[in-house]
Amino acid sequence: MKNLTSLLCGLLALFFNVSFGQTYWQQAVKYKMNVEMDVETFQYSGDQELVYTNNSPDVLKRVFYHLYFNAFQPGSEMAVRVKTGKDKNTRFKIEIDSLKTDEKGFLLVSNLKQDGVFLKSKMSETILEVDLANPLLPGESTVLTLNFNGQVPLLIRRSGRNSKEGVALSMAQWYPKMAEYDYDGWNAEPYLGREFHGVWGDFDVTLKLDKKYVVAASGYIQNPKKVGHGYSDKKGKAKKGKLTWHFVAPNVHDFTWSADPDYIHDIYAGPNNVVLHFFYKNNPKIIDGWKRLQPKTAELMSFYNQAVGEYPYNQYTVAQGGDGGMEYAMMTLITGERTFGSLVGVTAHELAHSWFQHILATNEMKHEWMDEGFTTYISTMAVDKILEKQKTFPIESSYRGYLYLAQSGLEQPQQTNANRYEHNMAYEITAYNKGAVFLGQLGYIIGADKLTTTLKEYYNEF
Repeated sequence: MKNLTSLLCGLLALFFNVSFGQTYWQQAVKYKMNVEMDVETFQYSGDQELVYTNNSPDVLKRVFYHLYFNAFQPGSEMAVRVKTGKDKNTRFKIEIDSLKTDEKGFLLVSNLKQDGVFLKSKMSETILEVDLANPLLPGESTVLTLNFNGQVPLLIRRSGRNSKEGVALSMAQWYPKMAEYDYDGWNAEPYLGREFHGVWGDFDVTLKLDKKYVVAASGYIQNPKKVGHGYSDKKGKAKKGKLTWHFVAPNVHDFTWSADPDYIHDIYAGPNNVVLHFFYKNNPKIIDGWKRLQPKTAELMSFYNQAVGEYPYNQYTVAQGGDGGMEYAMMTLITGERTFGSLVGVTAHELAHSWFQHILATNEMKHEWMDEGFTTYISTMAVDKILEKQKTFPIESSYRGYLYLAQSGLEQPQQTNANRYEHNMAYEITAYNKGAVFLGQLGYIIGADKLTTTLKEYYNEF
C-alpha cells in the first residue's frame, strides 16, 4: 500500500503539472501599504511599495496587477457575464448595471515606478499591464511603487459595503495585487466573480479609519495597546477622530480586512497555541450562536491538523461580513445570521480552505475542484464528527449533486478554466461536488486510512 500511496500522490502532483522530480520555483513579494478609508464616502487611498523577486528561469519584461474592484461597474465584463449567462448566477444579489456613480466600485493606480523610474501601463478593466523600465533577470529583485485610490462597491460578491446583515466594510481583493507568474506564464485572468490566485509573500499594512470602527484582518496586530477593541485591555485613542491599525501577515498570498463600529471581538484559545479571533455584530439574536461557535472552531482546527497537517500560522479570524462564506489568508468572512448548524458548517468549510488554498495554494482558476472539492470533502467529514451526526455516508449530498450534473448533459471537462464554464450550475457542481466525489472514490478504492495517509503526504510534499 505504501507504493500505491506514493503513486497516488504523484498523480495528484500531475494535476499541478509538477512532477516530484522537477525543480519547483515560485515568485516572491513583499508588500508595504498605507491606506486611509473615508467611512462616509466609502472611498480610500493609499500607497504601495512592492519588492518583487523573480525566482523563475525567465527574464520578465513586464508585470501584471489585478484591480478587482473595477469589475463592480455597469457594463463591465463581469456585469455582462452575469446578465447574459446561460443560467443565472445566484451568488449575485444586486444588478451591477443598476449601480449609481457613488455605488459602483473602482480601483485606480498612479505614479507607478520601478526603482524610482516612472513606468508605462495599460489598464484593461481588472488587469493592469505594466512595461518594466529594466527587465528583471532570474534571481533578481526590484522595487515597484505606486499610489492608488478606490471606491468600495455596494456588496455584490465577496467584497463591498453595507452588507444585508449591516456589516459596514468587507474589504477583500481591494488593493493592486501582483498577478502570479508560474510555469504557464502570467495568470492575468479577468475577474468575473469566481476564483483568484496570488503570489506568496509578506504583507505590512496600516489602515487608518474612523476610531469608532473595529477592524478584523489577515495577519498579526502590531499595535494592540493603541487600538484596544479587544486586542488589549486599553481603549484605542486617536487624534482627529481616526485610528491607525497596523498588521503584518508573513508568507501568505492575500490580505483581507473587514470593519464595523458594532463589532464584538472575542478571543479563544485554539490548538497548538493558535489564537482564534471572532468578530460579529452586536445583535442579540446571534450572540449566543457566535459564542458557541468558538470552541467548535478550535475542534475543527484540531481535526484538520490531524487529518491533513499542522496549521502553520499563529492566528485565525472568523469575521461576520461578505455574502455567504469566503476564505482568505488567515481569516474568513461569513454571514452571521444563521442557525447554529449552518454557522458551524460554513466555518468548517472556510477554515478548511486554509489547508487546500492558503497553504497548498491551489490555483483555483485552473484546478478549482482541487480546492473547493477537497475542502468540501474534509469539512463535511469534520462537521459529521464535531456535531456528532454519525452519518453512514457523510458525503452523500456531493454524490447526489454530481449525479444531477452527469445526467444533465451540461458537464464539461474537470480541467476547464473556472471562468470558462458555459453554465454556472456546471461550474458549481464540478468545483464542489465532483471534487469531493473524487476523494470519496479514492477512499473507496484504497481505504479511508490510506486516503488519510495520502492527503498527509500530499500536504507535506507541497
